[in-house]
Amino acid sequence: RRTPPVPRAPRQALNRDLAVLLMRSSYNAVDELDFVPMDEFQQKFFLLRQREWEGYRDAAFKQLGRPPEQGELTDAAYFDFISYAQYATINECLASPRSVFEELVGAEGNRTLVYRSSGLRDGDLAPEHSRRVGDAILDFVSERFGDVYLSDDVRFGGVETNVRKMLEWLVVLGFADAVDVAMVAPDKLECKLLAPANLWGLRRLKGTRLMNDFAGKAVQAYLARSGFSGFRGANTLDATSSRHAFSGLKPTALQSSFFLEDYKL
Repeated sequence: RRTPPVPRAPRQALNRDLAVLLMRSSYNAVDELDFVPMDEFQQKFFLLRQREWEGYRDAAFKQLGRPPEQGELTDAAYFDFISYAQYATINECLASPRSVFEELVGAEGNRTLVYRSSGLRDGDLAPEHSRRVGDAILDFVSERFGDVYLSDDVRFGGVETNVRKMLEWLVVLGFADAVDVAMVAPDKLECKLLAPANLWGLRRLKGTRLMNDFAGKAVQAYLARSGFSGFRGANTLDATSSRHAFSGLKPTALQSSFFLEDYKL
């Protein structure tokens, strides 16, 4: 697969707390789902970064006139790479998931036997990982900017307004430059993010079991908590933006709707 170019358009500095949350929640979901020993995961993650970093750094320098600031999660050019590397490693492990394995615990070299929950089949792992990360993002944004509460209002206009507000908060946190949200059909919601911090990684991971589509995961978490079920999500990408579409939204499935309180920048 051809490696996409590093985005040339300037991107915002990413809020450090959000960047850490995105990386940590993605790691924690792997640990909680028990399909790979975490010492093995960390080794694979390290080796993948080592293999791909120099090529990415050189490509970024040609596009941006500067190298990414290695280790600095607030630099979108670096976050884009490290998030991609994390999800590429997760996908490598998802290709042959285990249900029973030994895992290294502590610095003394002790090992423990780990059993995956019998209710988690191999095919459940990727969607469950996405669900957990999406919930973590939604919780983070809600706690950061104010209360989120349930309402009996089931109008689609409320859903569109609330999803737009949630994604605008991600813009405030430096995750993207701008967002656009619209109900394009009675049962279809579309969200567009301009210059998101994960754009290169999304394009690189396209077609894999699990993508680092953080905005899409957050919207999915919002829709699920609002009572929607059975909807379908799809991503489309270009050189400057990512689009997330959710179709099959049915008002009969809506039991409650979030209302996100107004805020001032």
